[in-house]
Amino acid sequence: MIITGNLTMVQRRKKRVTEIEIFVSDEVIDIFPVPQERIGTFAEKVITDSGIESYDVNVVFVDNTKMTGLNESYKKRTGATDVLSFNLSDDTSGILEGEVYISLERALEQASELGVSGEEEIIRLVTHGLLHLAGRTHSNDDDLRSMTSETETFVRNYFENGDGY
Repeated sequence: MIITGNLTMVQRRKKRVTEIEIFVSDEVIDIFPVPQERIGTFAEKVITDSGIESYDVNVVFVDNTKMTGLNESYKKRTGATDVLSFNLSDDTSGILEGEVYISLERALEQASELGVSGEEEIIRLVTHGLLHLAGRTHSNDDDLRSMTSETETFVRNYFENGDGY
């Protein structure tokens, strides 16, 4: 796991390894409420518990401005969103490669709206994004219920274990 706080642009590495990298952009580093190592350890648990054995995944925390640009460019939706997942895997490699972008500002806004801690909402969004990379979808009500249940199980386990995973 590699942790950094100086993100100017995330670039995909061609080297295939089994790791999760956590990036926090300079625009939000000062408001990041969770030790980055905990996020990385937790993300590895979500990926491996989802049945993924080989992975090279970046989890990137950005501001609303960056997230708006990503959402409009890649999803053709207006405005910021909370989480976006991009599966960058080569179907023949057998390695999950991807990136999960989380708007830290939006996550903290949602936490306040939901009456939960910023850490809880961040863990929820990390889980949601990683489950999408692992192939989970919520294109219908049954899939949404299943994915929400799986997400909330990971969130609950994170906090019940006291130190994450």
